[in-house]
Amino acid sequence: MKKRLLSFVTIQAVALLFGAFTFQSFGQSTKTSTARLLEAFGPAPSSKPVLLKRLGTSPQFGEIPQHTAKSAYDHLKKVHSRNLRNSKKEIDNFLMTLGYTGFNDPAFTVDKITPAILPKGKIGWMGGYSRGHKYKWSILGNPFPTFKIMAKDGACHAYIMKKCGNAFYDPTECSDCEPCQPCDPNSKDKSKCPDCLTQDLTFAGNGSIKAGDVVNTTQTLPIVGTYNDKKICIGEQTVPVRLTYELTAEGKVDYSRTFQVCDYGTNAPTSLNMPVLLNYEISAADVTLGGENGSSLNVPLTKKQYKKLRKLYTECPSDFVAPSSATPLVANRVSNFSEASAAPALGTKVDPLSCVKQTLTLEGNGELADASVKTETKEVTVIGRYIKEGKLKKGETADKYRCLGSYSIPANSQVQYNLKGNSKIEHIIDVCDTGNVNPNENISVPMTINSQFTQQDVMVGDYGKIYIPLTKKQYKKVSKIYGRCCADGSSKCF
Repeated sequence: MKKRLLSFVTIQAVALLFGAFTFQSFGQSTKTSTARLLEAFGPAPSSKPVLLKRLGTSPQFGEIPQHTAKSAYDHLKKVHSRNLRNSKKEIDNFLMTLGYTGFNDPAFTVDKITPAILPKGKIGWMGGYSRGHKYKWSILGNPFPTFKIMAKDGACHAYIMKKCGNAFYDPTECSDCEPCQPCDPNSKDKSKCPDCLTQDLTFAGNGSIKAGDVVNTTQTLPIVGTYNDKKICIGEQTVPVRLTYELTAEGKVDYSRTFQVCDYGTNAPTSLNMPVLLNYEISAADVTLGGENGSSLNVPLTKKQYKKLRKLYTECPSDFVAPSSATPLVANRVSNFSEASAAPALGTKVDPLSCVKQTLTLEGNGELADASVKTETKEVTVIGRYIKEGKLKKGETADKYRCLGSYSIPANSQVQYNLKGNSKIEHIIDVCDTGNVNPNENISVPMTINSQFTQQDVMVGDYGKIYIPLTKKQYKKVSKIYGRCCADGSSKCF
């Protein structure tokens, strides 16, 4: 017995010196699971924890396919039976620290496994770290899915991470305190005789997303020349239309409640971070060109231009009204958010003080749906294009362009978006026994979601250019009233 104790002390000394160790093999004993875990892993050291932003670089038992208790149990069973790299012994030793005889202990069933999420900032002993699967004092840089493995006696637990199958243990989550019966009123050792402390616990967190896309479509745009109250229908053009949008959204949860907790003198944290996950969907996007009078592009004409163009194009009917380019979206508006659960009244502690474990499952949900509408005026340049046929002169190009001017057209864009948020964690606390403590309490946490379109821009035409095909006759007539230009509307090509 002395030899084994000396060996254990030596292992602990090495662990604290280098911050890493491997599982020991435990035989049957009367020790509680909390004592076994502390003996295997050790208490929280004073050294700075290693930051872990991702998992999977040094898997211990391998990635677990699904975030369900059955998937975790089946995976461990397969790894245990295959016994690759001595994994059978390693799994058995891990479960022995939780009071089982090994994986094949009849008491170890799928019911002992619970899916959970460890929040960002969680500190504890993490397995892995190269060959030998050593353990290091680590802090999680992101929230990670995990599985809580309950001890055989139900007094404590450890975790196995979903991504890599690595074991994880937080020594602050379990307490092996057995209060004095009754407590000595003169005792100052809170680890043996804790106080019942009325304390506010806060659960809060936030998450954000940023998303964007480009929607390309075409619309039929009538071009109408106007002079006083007269109109000339120059023709309908199929015009490319591009909608570019960028959406940012932020979800928040914030919940605070007063609990009667057992104070062991360890300065337990009074706030806990809750990860917030957001998903978005753009269900529809639409652009409508033109204003209340339809979707036509009106080109103002001088008297001279009107006379020339009247010989090339027909006058519009007196009752001509350009049709709308699209049917505006009907916004689907949804605003549903979880509200805070009502806090139960504080009870009266039992004397002498007794502590019980309470598992809190906190969850917040939210859904926000609406349409972002923006009206803007876009400037487009109308360019007539004639393609010359036959023999060309030296240096001459077949494409001939005439700029018919730059004009404004209203553009109305709408984007229908749907946002959903979720935040859920599980937290275990030691509370004062009042005789009516709910050991497993589900708490609804209030959630809010705010969103904003930081960009919602429409481009009409080919980068603001609309091209009208011209015949040879039309080109000659137009050349007398409009100037020559390049394909991009400039004069840099001549």
